Amino acid sequence: MLAVPALLVLVALVAVPAALLLLAPPLSYVAAAIGALPGIVGLVMAVSLAMLRVDVEEAAVRVQWLTGGRTYALEPGPVTRVRLMGEGASSLRARSGILGWQVGRARLRGDEEVEVVRLARTRTAILVPTDRGRLAIAAASEPELLDALTRAARARKRLEDLVGGEADASGTAEREDGGDDEPPPIEIETPPHILTGIERAMLDEQLARQRFEAEAAARTEAEAAERAAAEAARREAEAAATREAEEAARATEAQAAVGPAAGKRIRHLPSVWFVLLPLLATLGLWGLALAMDRLPAPSTDTGKLTALAFVLAGPATSVGAIMARAWWPRLVGVVVTGGLAAAVFVARSLFGT
Repeated sequence: MLAVPALLVLVALVAVPAALLLLAPPLSYVAAAIGALPGIVGLVMAVSLAMLRVDVEEAAVRVQWLTGGRTYALEPGPVTRVRLMGEGASSLRARSGILGWQVGRARLRGDEEVEVVRLARTRTAILVPTDRGRLAIAAASEPELLDALTRAARARKRLEDLVGGEADASGTAEREDGGDDEPPPIEIETPPHILTGIERAMLDEQLARQRFEAEAAARTEAEAAERAAAEAARREAEAAATREAEEAARATEAQAAVGPAAGKRIRHLPSVWFVLLPLLATLGLWGLALAMDRLPAPSTDTGKLTALAFVLAGPATSVGAIMARAWWPRLVGVVVTGGLAAAVFVARSLFGT
């Protein structure tokens, strides 16, 4: 999560001293200010991500960040898991996400608006039904998250039962207060009747017939319930197969619309070391020129132009490569190649052909 902010701070720590040492005022101050911008951006990103947290409260989930927070009330519904990486992964595009972490509004599978809290490139996420729509949480420990959500759901159930019990108690009290309007029920006693032998035989036959009819009705109901369960299972299996086929078709259409190159660009970003290659190359070239006493005097025009060429070919190119890695990954190679080519021209001017 903090790799990119740390890289931006490192670039600023290298660019600011280089600008102050290699350039003369006031050009050095301008270059130092430009070099400090990546460090400021990295610090703001690091603090914002470090202060973000998710708390599962009773009947709600609260997301807090540096300047505020938002509460999501839990709603009845299934808690599901969605795959975000690997085979059969669902697409999750956030409006405010960069380099692996996604926070805020997002679109799941291209058609469902959800809220997402994802601070690393996790393979799965848990979808929780809330009053603001489904909330996607990429937790480091999904069992702990599910356990917390279970406790929250039980607390909400107990609260609902308590409210329902109080309502029943108030209704009972109202009935007791107004019970004088209705007379109590009257029970009529009848004298016992002594059965004769014929009546007893007829009663036994009637009871046996009723028992047989009850058993037949129970068997019929059991068979009907089994048939209904089998039919429901068959319909559910057909609906699940239909949903899977529709999801696969949507995924195929999305991949065909975006293209295989875009999918490869999303899953395979350029390495961080590749982004740092111009910075490392210019540092090595500057050290070699300094050791061989090939650097011109800083006070001369040639020295100023050489220092500016070092800054543009090294730190400035790395910052541009970081920006391209975030928004245009296919242009990272072009930016890095341009910085390396500039470094080659600077080396040719210092050491000759």
